[in-house]
Amino acid sequence: MNTYPKKLLIHRFLNTITHKTPNPNPRISSIASSLSSAKSPSTKNPYSVNRFFSVTSEGKRLISDQNDGFRDVPYAPVSRKRPLYTTKPPDVSPLMISHIIDVVTSSKGDCRSKLGSTNISLCKRSVCEIFRVLSCEKVQALQFFEWVRDNNPDIQRSAVVCSLMIDNCGWLADYDTMQDLLVQFKQEEICLTDNAFTFLPVLDSSKSHAMESISKVLGILNEVGGSVCSSGIIAMIHMLCVLDSFELAKFVMEVTEKKPSYYAILVREKCRRGYPNEAYDLLDEMRMAGCEPDTKIYNYILGSFCKSDTFPKALSLLEEMKGKDIHPDLITCEAVITNLCRSGKMDFAKEFLKKLLHIGQMPRLSTHAVFVKGYFDAGKYEEAYEYVRDIEMKKMPATNKMYGFLARIHQKKGNVDVACRILDEMMEKGLKPDFKDYKKIGNVLRHTGSRHLAQDLQKKFSKFRVE
Repeated sequence: MNTYPKKLLIHRFLNTITHKTPNPNPRISSIASSLSSAKSPSTKNPYSVNRFFSVTSEGKRLISDQNDGFRDVPYAPVSRKRPLYTTKPPDVSPLMISHIIDVVTSSKGDCRSKLGSTNISLCKRSVCEIFRVLSCEKVQALQFFEWVRDNNPDIQRSAVVCSLMIDNCGWLADYDTMQDLLVQFKQEEICLTDNAFTFLPVLDSSKSHAMESISKVLGILNEVGGSVCSSGIIAMIHMLCVLDSFELAKFVMEVTEKKPSYYAILVREKCRRGYPNEAYDLLDEMRMAGCEPDTKIYNYILGSFCKSDTFPKALSLLEEMKGKDIHPDLITCEAVITNLCRSGKMDFAKEFLKKLLHIGQMPRLSTHAVFVKGYFDAGKYEEAYEYVRDIEMKKMPATNKMYGFLARIHQKKGNVDVACRILDEMMEKGLKPDFKDYKKIGNVLRHTGSRHLAQDLQKKFSKFRVE
């Protein structure tokens, strides 16, 4: 086994050197590059993890990936006395992780007993990193997986760890073991995640080769059935969409089934990547497949249109929803109101809010916050205050939160005296401020020389404390 990447990265950690780590596997590098270039800050990368040492070409200092639990000491045999911890196993040193990888790699079918002699318990993060290195170097990880499940009850049923074991089988093309494990996971009602399918040759092979590999895995999933089949298909579609392989995601649906939940993944990921027009085109495709789009599907596209400042298209989509008897919900309305407030069209936003109240829908707390922030950003502080007062007059449940929110944004703007008066007013009306808001503003007052105001706030707030 080529131990150069592991030793180099351990050396990099111990000497805190910023160094580009050579990647022993170009496919992992391609996936990492694709994910890092995705233009969606709200999308969480399913393959990104806090690494002890990396197998991709990210080139980050190892010490910046972790800020707790590392021990800069050479490897030494661990005492047989179990460590004292009450919640989860502590992180172990990179040298220990490298030692475990070497044990698994060098042992010919007898690594469980050798791992047992170390008498350590790995945290989930360490287990995942070891799996990724073993799969990258195409080392069979079954015995390591069994040892982990026997010695780590907290992660015994972890969907991520089980999925990484399936992925390991895929890298080794060991489909018999993969099927046996899936049958076991089905009995245990374990669901799969995107981590189970990173071995699929999506980025560095021909489309026909990728489709052939996908079909083989889908055949196994369908044969096993149960939770691993349903969750596996969803995870595979999501992974392919994350990699911008939407055509292959559609191929999965062609092989299995066209369902509204599958189309919802396609629409959502198109919108997250800033392709609202392509997401909208999927609506006709859904109807042809007998999958009628619902409010959730429309909300994805509506929100994407609003974020891309194509508000006329958003209004047109709202009219389309009415024509097809698809009723907007609170999320729909918030997407429209947010865009109007961001554009400074506060009067139109208020009219939209009135329509929402007229049909008996109570806005979400975040919708009220959008109005207050919209007025505030426009410099209309009085209007922001009057909006909060209006909420109070209508006895809406968001009154406390909105008063506190208004005080907080004034304090961040530097208007500490105004923030203080807002808290003072709400307490005079019997409304208790959030403790964090009260504490923050009180501390700022003390540091700016307004101790008497801070003390006055403290006296009023103390009346709300339960004796």
